[in-house]
Amino acid sequence: MRYTTIVVLLLSLAAPGAAQTHHDPAAALQEADAKQKAGDLDGALAILKKAAEASGAPAELQVRLAQLYEARGEVDLAIDTYALAAAKLNGAALAEAHARRALAQELRGMQTAADESAQAALKADATSAWARATVARHKAKDGEGDAALAMLDGTEAAGVVALEARAVALEAKGDLAGAEKQYREAQPATPLGTLGLAQVLRRLGRAAESEPLVQQVLAAVPGAVEAYKESARIKLALHRPDEALGDAATAAALAEGDPQVKALSTEVAVARAMAQIARGEATFAVEDLKRLRDAEPNDPDTRVGLARALVATKQVDAALVELDAAIQAAPTHGPALFQKGLLLHTVKGDAAGAVAALAQAVAAEPKQADYRAALGAALLDQKLFDRAVAELEQAVATPGLTRVDAWVLLGGAHLAAKRYPEAVVALDKGVLAMPKSAQAQAYLAWAHFGLKDATAFKRHANEAKALGIKDPTLLDYLKRIEAGEPIK
Repeated sequence: MRYTTIVVLLLSLAAPGAAQTHHDPAAALQEADAKQKAGDLDGALAILKKAAEASGAPAELQVRLAQLYEARGEVDLAIDTYALAAAKLNGAALAEAHARRALAQELRGMQTAADESAQAALKADATSAWARATVARHKAKDGEGDAALAMLDGTEAAGVVALEARAVALEAKGDLAGAEKQYREAQPATPLGTLGLAQVLRRLGRAAESEPLVQQVLAAVPGAVEAYKESARIKLALHRPDEALGDAATAAALAEGDPQVKALSTEVAVARAMAQIARGEATFAVEDLKRLRDAEPNDPDTRVGLARALVATKQVDAALVELDAAIQAAPTHGPALFQKGLLLHTVKGDAAGAVAALAQAVAAEPKQADYRAALGAALLDQKLFDRAVAELEQAVATPGLTRVDAWVLLGGAHLAAKRYPEAVVALDKGVLAMPKSAQAQAYLAWAHFGLKDATAFKRHANEAKALGIKDPTLLDYLKRIEAGEPIK
């Protein structure tokens, strides 16, 4: 201690300006800011580290130091430094430190810790714009888009963090165009914002535009687990599963408490196997997935992936065995129940069994629109029209629906129940989604037949005929009505 005091005294005599920097927090912050603006991050870091290490240094210096670590891409150091600052803070300042730490932890793949930090921010100051914006972001990532948007009211003080949280909420609500617009307006973007925009672009079918954004983040923040995850998903979307494998492996090696990483690794392995099957290497693909299953026999995702590969090689019964094993290991595993329901319905012709499995899938994951659409299709084949309508109406109203035939199925269910006006409304949307669907045109023809609209019946029946419909009853009525027979 005596030696340190003497050294500091000598330095103060030799360089008064330097002493001011080390002992005057405001001066240290000012000089560090000037160096950072000039692009000298190393110089700024040296100043802040010395100032923060001084006895009695205010927590503000550590917060600023943590932000500088983030700017340098040193996320782990930023996370630890925010924790040191938080130990000295309270109220709004503490809430902001916790919120900033939560965002850094999310980027680093520490999802559980990020949730805890976000809640700690809210506990420190429930009125803090930073705390509310960060918790809203987490709600949106959990699919609670409306709740997130409500929580974001009045969080303008959090700046770009609040704007990016709003983009996440819009994405959760299925408004991808709105999310893209919001991300582009939130400037300067944070690394999480850049990754959020990349994800939205990928989901919009523009994965090629996403890839440079992710590479930009990885160049700036090499430890960004979220970037490796998104890079893997982009490469899957671009049909490059072999490359995605490396990104998924890196994410798995770096992640801390991120449940998505294991599922992503399995998804990549399955996609790689599917690519092998397409190349005529089915035997190798299935064997690779079997080895993965044998290594983790209680992992339902691996068994579902193996089941998909077995279906691709026409081993349906073996696939059902794997799906049953997945369900036994995890009785509420939505993907396993969904895949089993699809197989029973579309391959085995067992609509009743499909309804049972798909109803469980929907109960397990009620926000999965495709599960509801599949359940609606099975209910339609079971002639349970009212239940089919109820499920299909929810499916088409739920964000994330990818089944383009859902409106056609809904129209078919209304038609079967003789609700002709409702059928026409749904089928008109179905035709927009599937303009070359002979079934949609045939359903529309019958709906207009039920409404006794001969002109519309003939138009849609002829469209169905041109698209290859072979229904002899429809074609017979078309011939008779075109000959002048009225619809009775």
